[in-house]
Amino acid sequence: MTTFNDTFIHITDLHFWEIVRNPAMLWNKRFLGNINVIYRRRHEFHMEMALPYGEHLAALGIKDLVIGGDFTSTATPNEFRRGRAFTDSLADAGFNVHLLPGNHDVYTFEFLGTQRFTQHLGTYIPTGGYPGLQTLPGGTPLILVPTVCPNWISSAGRISDAEIDATRTLIESAPEGPIVVAGHYPILHETKGYKSARSRQLRNAEAFRAMLGVTGRQILYVAGHVHRFSYTQDDRYPNLQHLTTGAFFLQRRGSACRGAFSIVRIGESGFEVEWHEHYDSWKGNRAALDTAHDAHPDAVVNTP
Repeated sequence: MTTFNDTFIHITDLHFWEIVRNPAMLWNKRFLGNINVIYRRRHEFHMEMALPYGEHLAALGIKDLVIGGDFTSTATPNEFRRGRAFTDSLADAGFNVHLLPGNHDVYTFEFLGTQRFTQHLGTYIPTGGYPGLQTLPGGTPLILVPTVCPNWISSAGRISDAEIDATRTLIESAPEGPIVVAGHYPILHETKGYKSARSRQLRNAEAFRAMLGVTGRQILYVAGHVHRFSYTQDDRYPNLQHLTTGAFFLQRRGSACRGAFSIVRIGESGFEVEWHEHYDSWKGNRAALDTAHDAHPDAVVNTP
């Protein structure tokens, strides 16, 4: 029987939303985002499911929760208040909450993109900011890395060389054993589960991937952003696995699925992943590990 040192739940891409009617708030990229909310996002992200879904998570008895960003849709104060209230409800339910921002949380250059996130969710940000090292109860290092930035038009992310170096230092200082590294953007641009358009990819991803790969440490990189589940063995670096989790309470038009989350278990021999989706009820399955070169030609292009 496999013994696991740590277990955590991964949820991501909450996208609490509001329709902005104040013209003074629509002079920047939020104008485009507001159109997206009106015609698409408000029909797909059912915010009323957040609390009952949170109750389901709490009933699982797992105490550590990683939230992968995109608490908001266009980074308005009201959206952040909803995201904070939901996060507080999870903490009140007994979760140890670990979180990081998504690109929608730094949607505009307003307040330099990141200050509003800090104002509303700073209580949960690692001491010293990102990248930050936290330790799960069983001793597994969890490294939260920054991958987001405001953009005028695109939805591309970025991780700088300095941030990659800082992450390397945290890995080198971590005790022996498997490591979890979490960011909002995936490192791989294409897997069996998704294909990211160029305007939605992580800039400097290959340098980041190479750094994680050459450490030789067992690493699971956990991300969101693409709104699709994927669990992939890196075909270049055998020590590196990649997980993306679907959006927590998303129901696409024409789909019976109404949300997703992942459970990750960590033992001395590596990682085990369960993916959970909501149809009439929550259903979970142990995930099979794909390989990066298994990227399917019909994988859906990511347009979150």
